Amino acid sequence: MPANAVPYVARQLNAAHPDLANSGGVAAKLANQAYVEALAKVVFYWGYPAVDTFGRTDAWEVMKAGPGATMGLFPGAPKNTLGYLDDYMSPAQRKVVTPNADTIYGAGFADLAADAVVLQTPREVPDGHYWTIQIVDLFTTVTHQLGSASKTPGGKFLLVGPDWRGDKPEGFIEVLRSPTNVAGLFGRSFTAHSPEAKAQARKVLGQIGAYPLAEDKPGARTFDVTAIAHNKVYPPPLTPEIIAADPDILRIRPVHAATFWDDLKKALDANPQVSPQDAPLADQARTLLALRDSDPAWKALIDRVALVGETEIFEAAKYHQVGVDAGGGWQRQENGGVWGTDWFGRALASVIYIYVNDFREAVYFVRGTDAKGALLQGRYSYTVTFPKGGQPPVDRARGGFWSLSMYDADYYFVTGSPNGRNNLGTVNLEADELVFDADGSLTLTLSHREPADATARANWLPAPEGQFALLVRTYVPTEEILSGDYVLPEVTRAG
Repeated sequence: MPANAVPYVARQLNAAHPDLANSGGVAAKLANQAYVEALAKVVFYWGYPAVDTFGRTDAWEVMKAGPGATMGLFPGAPKNTLGYLDDYMSPAQRKVVTPNADTIYGAGFADLAADAVVLQTPREVPDGHYWTIQIVDLFTTVTHQLGSASKTPGGKFLLVGPDWRGDKPEGFIEVLRSPTNVAGLFGRSFTAHSPEAKAQARKVLGQIGAYPLAEDKPGARTFDVTAIAHNKVYPPPLTPEIIAADPDILRIRPVHAATFWDDLKKALDANPQVSPQDAPLADQARTLLALRDSDPAWKALIDRVALVGETEIFEAAKYHQVGVDAGGGWQRQENGGVWGTDWFGRALASVIYIYVNDFREAVYFVRGTDAKGALLQGRYSYTVTFPKGGQPPVDRARGGFWSLSMYDADYYFVTGSPNGRNNLGTVNLEADELVFDADGSLTLTLSHREPADATARANWLPAPEGQFALLVRTYVPTEEILSGDYVLPEVTRAG
């Protein structure tokens, strides 16, 4: 690359006279390298969610023939539309970490440089039914959260990109702006286990949709969730038989250190504008990319940072490390989904539960240790006891619910759960599946082995044989949760 093609801010990172006699320029050269290395590490964490999100837009090509279920396991769609499932996400899948077993999903990615997107919200929703459309930018920051929690009316919203200019079209409730061209669109509709509850969830989800503005017509659309979910698409050479025989074939990290900087450049090229909070680091990233392209030595140094960063981020993002103390041995990220300039926290979330909702919509509590600080292991038995009236306080009138989910050490559901459970919570309580103690308290049992005691067996959440992690979701949290006044009970080893 010609020297004058490299921006000044990148060229200045080269010491002017590194080859002075008697090694006189070595110190300056090392100083500059140290600065570049430190900056590259920050940019790696900052850019990790963007690379992750942009990589997921490969669904546009895989699902180009129409929306459906990618590999039969999770929703996928062409750009600017939604794909759907018609039931809980399969516990057998090994691609999406920490899914919930409380809602049915719809999902897709928008390319707002191609066209604005019509977002349809449901008009017919039973009182107290939870639904949401979560909209995130390239970096996974929640930019808009529509749904029952915010009492969003049914109708049409227009999602536009940073370059869009115009007035709100007739028949639309509001124009929503994304700071980046690429946006993630995630619909959720709560369901209990019964056929009637699932039918209701599908009916609500079938009123939630996305499509390009160019295809808009007066009136509301209905999306056949079940038919779309049954359009199962398998990118070659994968087949249903291959995935069934080896689910771990999908256990592929969405961000690859070896290609990170090239992938980041592609993401930024497709998203020349970003939010005000991300703009300074976007400039720094472009400086590093230009420096990397200017000299093999700089490329080697910057590439090495990505390799080290990938190793570090997966250690920092363990459930027994991430977040801050929330009482009772649990941790939480207090700014979930609304990251601002918290590039570190946002990157960790991308590893362990990407696309978390705005914390005012849902608060997530995590842990990987017991009350004594030891890692949770399936060979032991643990209890979690909620005192009478002490379950997580959520706003049921706006669809709120809570659940305690069990994940293995890699944050996937336990396959082949002996009682079919991957979580416990509101759904089980409303179905009268759990047994309360005489004093009104509720004790849940977590173990790999089935409990001998009848009450413990009724309240049993099966664990894997090895290490496991826990996540409590509180959807539509009350002020008691948001303020931190509510504290979850400890996880106590019983044997």
